[in-house]
Amino acid sequence: MKSSGKKFKISRVIEENGAWKAGAFRIYGDLSFIEQTSKHPHAYFAAYQSGKMAGHAIVLCSDGRWILDGLRVDPKHRERGIGKALTGARIRYAVSKGAKEIWYCCAADNLLSTCCHTRFGFKKVRPASKRESPELSHWYKLDVRDLK
Repeated sequence: MKSSGKKFKISRVIEENGAWKAGAFRIYGDLSFIEQTSKHPHAYFAAYQSGKMAGHAIVLCSDGRWILDGLRVDPKHRERGIGKALTGARIRYAVSKGAKEIWYCCAADNLLSTCCHTRFGFKKVRPASKRESPELSHWYKLDVRDLK
């Protein structure tokens, strides 16, 4: 893991204002996920380093299923534990809201993301359908009861 000498801070985004969206857009490039997720109970989390957004992620509840989505870390800040910290924050949030299991879908070739999430105990469950993902992807599930 690279060490930058600088600490980062993970915060829940309470107000989805223009400044947050501008920072998220710089990293994500497409904010269509905001409209999609705002229809469900959700929470956004952001990582800040030296006052600037270094990454962000979402957790949402759709049809009673808690889903991790939208994990993005600025390439300049990767390999510093930011993805892991954002994932941990989202898991803790979902658990605090009563989640018994948490789901995550990932492109089959996204080894960085897969490794990050499997370290938390996520297990591959099934391939995603073409309706769920346009590319070859798999669903992973974390049974929260296994953590206790």
